[in-house]
Amino acid sequence: FSSFPAPAWELRAAAELARVNVRPSAPKALTETEHRVALLAASGLRNRDVAAQAFMSVKTVEANLGRVYRKLGVRSRAQLAVLMAERD
Repeated sequence: FSSFPAPAWELRAAAELARVNVRPSAPKALTETEHRVALLAASGLRNRDVAAQAFMSVKTVEANLGRVYRKLGVRSRAQLAVLMAERD
């Protein structure tokens, strides 16, 4: 609406966007940490073992795996293992 001479609609659209809290989507690429956690988890290690090898807490491993699953569109470690094998 900002490119048209419609200031009332421009204000209304800006107000609606502010109300719904639109934000840019998360990047689809894995971060270095996410990639490392994904590789370790895909190799068959439990979260506790991944945490020990990556020098992080189990909760951090869980958080990273959650982001990895969402970004890659997988729902299980078996799917993660197949996908990581194809990627690397």
